[in-house]
Amino acid sequence: MDLNDSGEGPEGAVRRDADIHRGLWRHWGSPAAIYGTIVYASVVAAASGAKDDQASAIRLLVFSLVSIVVFWLAHVYSTALGYHGDAGRDGDRVRDSLRYALRESGGMLEAAIVPSIPLLLAALGVLPADFGVNLSLWLSVLMLALLGFSVFFVRGRSLLVCLSGAAVTGAFGVAVILLKSALQH
Repeated sequence: MDLNDSGEGPEGAVRRDADIHRGLWRHWGSPAAIYGTIVYASVVAAASGAKDDQASAIRLLVFSLVSIVVFWLAHVYSTALGYHGDAGRDGDRVRDSLRYALRESGGMLEAAIVPSIPLLLAALGVLPADFGVNLSLWLSVLMLALLGFSVFFVRGRSLLVCLSGAAVTGAFGVAVILLKSALQH
C-alpha cells in the first residue's frame, strides 16, 4: 500500500479503512479503555450491595462515574508527566504533554459508557437494581472479550488466537464478578 496514495482506487479504500480502524482503536481498543473497563467494573462490584434498591442504584451510579473520572484524571496526569519527562522531549511544552495525555486516555472514560446504561436504568427504576448491577458487570465482561478479540482480529490473526485473546481479556471481568460474589457471601 502506498502511503502517498491520494485515496482513489482500492489502495485508497484500504488506507481509509485502516485509518478508521486506527481511529476507533485509539479509544475503544486502547490500553486505557481496557484498564478503564476493569476499573469501572471493579468499582461497581465493590460499591454494590448484596441487595440493591433504587436509591442504592443512584448512589452506585454517581459513585462509579465520579470514581472513573478521578481515575481518568490521575491517568491523564501521570501520562502527561511521563510524556513530558521523556528525555527526547526537552523542547515540548506542558500543553503538548497534556494534549497527548488527553488523546491517549480518552478510552478510559469511554469505557464507562456501556456499563453505565444498566446502572442508569436501575437508578431510574426501569430495571431492578440487582439486575442492573449484574448486567453492568456482564456487559463489562463482554466489552473486555470483544476488545481482546479485536486486538488480534485487526492484526489478521487466526480465529483461535482471536478467541483466546477474547477469553483471556474477558477473564479479567469474570475475576471481578467472582470477587464481588466472594465478598458478598
